[in-house]
Amino acid sequence: MRVRMQSDDREPRAVRPHSHLFAVRLWKEDLAEGSEYRGNARDIVSGAFRNFRDWPELVTFIIERLEQDEPRHIDQGEPTK
Repeated sequence: MRVRMQSDDREPRAVRPHSHLFAVRLWKEDLAEGSEYRGNARDIVSGAFRNFRDWPELVTFIIERLEQDEPRHIDQGEPTK
């Protein structure tokens, strides 16, 4: 865990890991052959938006957004720890 000193305090404070906020909307579509669930998701901070018809599409969108903001080592191209 990284610790940062505040300029006006003598006690260190833990730095929170970067987080994301997503809004997900789901609904049921009635089709001739039955029904299916559909939805859309929005990354609240960036505004990125994706419609989806199955769970793997939603998961892919969220992972793409998380990895886009992940810091990388300049020389190795790997995520920092």
